[in-house]
Amino acid sequence: MLTYRQGILHLDGRPVPDLAAGLPTPFYAYSLRLVQQRAAAFRQAFPDALVAFALKANRFAPLLHALARAGLGADVVSLGEWRAARAAGFPPARIVVNGNAKSDALLRASIAAGAHSLNLDAVEEIPRIVAAARAVGRPARVALRLNPGLDMHTHPHLQVAAPGSHFGIPPAQWVDAARAVQQARELHLVGLHFHAGSQLTAAQDWHALGRAVREAVQRLQAAGVTVDTVNWGGGLGVTYTDAPDPTPQDLAAVLGPYLEGLGVQGQVFEPGRWLVARAGVLVVRVVQVKHAWGRRFVAVDGGMNALLRPALYGARHRVWPVRAGEPRQPATVVGPNCESADVLAPEVALPADLAPGDLLAVLDAGAYGASMANGYNARPLPREVVVL
Repeated sequence: MLTYRQGILHLDGRPVPDLAAGLPTPFYAYSLRLVQQRAAAFRQAFPDALVAFALKANRFAPLLHALARAGLGADVVSLGEWRAARAAGFPPARIVVNGNAKSDALLRASIAAGAHSLNLDAVEEIPRIVAAARAVGRPARVALRLNPGLDMHTHPHLQVAAPGSHFGIPPAQWVDAARAVQQARELHLVGLHFHAGSQLTAAQDWHALGRAVREAVQRLQAAGVTVDTVNWGGGLGVTYTDAPDPTPQDLAAVLGPYLEGLGVQGQVFEPGRWLVARAGVLVVRVVQVKHAWGRRFVAVDGGMNALLRPALYGARHRVWPVRAGEPRQPATVVGPNCESADVLAPEVALPADLAPGDLLAVLDAGAYGASMANGYNARPLPREVVVL
C-alpha cells in the first residue's frame, strides 16, 4: 500500500505530494483497495455470518459504500451513524444497533425499518424499547448484551466487558433479562451479544471470550432460553508495527470450537479497526523544527485535533517522511495544540534535514482517526480522500 518510489512516498501508486497539492493539511488518505481486500478476508473466514462494520471506527462515505457493496453489515451507536449507514446502502436487516444510551429517535427509526437487532445494554432499557416498538407498531428484534466480567489484555479505556464496566448486563441479571424480553409481546429475543474490548491481539483473550460465551449460552439454555444467534462483537486488533496482524482466519480457528454442540444457528461480528486501520494515513506538514533540552521537536499542523489516539490512549503510530532522506535522527513529532499531551509520536527516526514545509505520513490511522477528530483550538476538521 505504502511504498517509496525514487525517494517519494506513494499510496497505492499515487505520490503523496500530489495528493497534498490539492488538499490542505492535515488530511486523511485511504487505500480503497486494502479496505476491500480486508472485507473479503473477513467474509471468507465467516461466510455464513453477518459481518457488521463498526461505523465508530470510520464513517467516511466512500468507504461505507464500498463495504455495503461488499455485502457487509453495519454496527451503529447513534442516530447519525444509523443515517450514515442507510445513506451508504446498508439494508436495515444488516444493521445492528449498539450503545448504552440509545436515543428514543434511534430506537424508533431502527425498529420501524426492521434492524437486524437492538443490542440491549441494560434491563432498564427494556421499557424504552417496548415504548418505541409500540410507537411504531412493529416488534423489536433484541439481543442481550452480556458482560461476563473479562479482564482483557488491552488499554483500560478499551476494556468494555470488565468487572464494574458500565456496558452490558452483569451475570446476576442475565436470566431475568432474558425472561423479561421473552415475556414482552413487543420484543423478539434473537440472541446474545458480547463485546469484550477493542484492540485485542492476543489469542488468549479470544479463548477467554470463547469460554465465557459457551458458559453463558449453556446457562441460559438451562434456564429455558433459546439462543439462536451469538454476536461476538468486535475487537480484532492490529499491531501498529511492521509485525503481521492477527487475521479473521485465526479468529475463526479459535472461536469455532466453543459453539460446537450448542445448536447456535447464526453468528455476528462487528469488526472496525481491523478493516480500516491499515488503509489510512494522516498527512501533516512540518511547521517548525525546534531544538531544546537536547532534543529535536518537529511541530506539525495536525495533532490531537486530527488524531486523538496518542493523547487519549498513549497509542503509538509509525511516522514516515514523505520525502525519504538520510541520515536520520530521533525526533518527537508534536501537534499545534496548547496541550502537553499533544504528541503524535515520541522519538521517531526522521531525516536530519527535515524542514518547515516538508510532509510526514502518520501510518495506520484509518480507524478512530477522522471519526474522533475535533475542533479543539478552533481548528478545522481534517479532510478525507480515497485513493482508487
